[in-house]
Amino acid sequence: MGDINYRPLIDDMTFSYSRLKSYAQCPYGWKLNYIDRFSKEEKFYASYGSLMHSVIEKYLTGQISRSEMKLEFLTRFGTEVEGERPSVKTIESYIASSLEYFNSFDDFDMNTLAVEQRVTFDIEGVPMTGILDYLGEKDGDIYLIDHKSHELKPRSKRAKPTVKDKELDEYLRQLYLYSTAVKEQYGKFPKELWFNCFRFNRLVKEQFSEERYNEAVQWAVNTVNTIKDDSDFEDNYEYFFCRWICDQSHNCEVYENEVG
Repeated sequence: MGDINYRPLIDDMTFSYSRLKSYAQCPYGWKLNYIDRFSKEEKFYASYGSLMHSVIEKYLTGQISRSEMKLEFLTRFGTEVEGERPSVKTIESYIASSLEYFNSFDDFDMNTLAVEQRVTFDIEGVPMTGILDYLGEKDGDIYLIDHKSHELKPRSKRAKPTVKDKELDEYLRQLYLYSTAVKEQYGKFPKELWFNCFRFNRLVKEQFSEERYNEAVQWAVNTVNTIKDDSDFEDNYEYFFCRWICDQSHNCEVYENEVG
């Protein structure tokens, strides 16, 4: 693989946070997806997240009422949540937590500026794109909110960052990068970045930090440069990720060899 130069192809790419994160998770899977362009395989957890995004979007845009959210979710779950099913216990847990979330969900108590809005922007010469799940305004300040099924926790504020603090910083990169598009459109950065962790009925709120914004920008630029210089695209096999998350495992000989 190392004798082929993919840089001319990569130079023409528009990047996104998910495209950068995908490379960090597994360079070989990234190559299968974005260079070889093999067909993707729907996976349970990803399609569940997509359904939840869609139901929340329909409520926030007034297409359904709050009382209709549960019916919308249950009606579509069987046909739209695709991929190999995990254990029955896991499925029951996901359904139960979703219904509990719908029971208590309310508006974000702010003026809506955007719902599921696709944006394009530039990070130090790198063309980027992304989707703003929710953008709101209150008392002249802007709030950027992203829906997540993953369990995130508020920053511990300990002298030594915890594992969860470091995980939060990794996820915040996405919203910091998207903040560039917010500033381009509204002339200022968001006041706060929120994660709406719907499976855990939790809002994780973080004050915008220009220092962390600059770190996210540098991470994006460094990752793009690493991708452009890569000629091997080595695999990063990890069983759970490969089986349940990666949408290229059905095309991956590494995964096939590992699972026999």
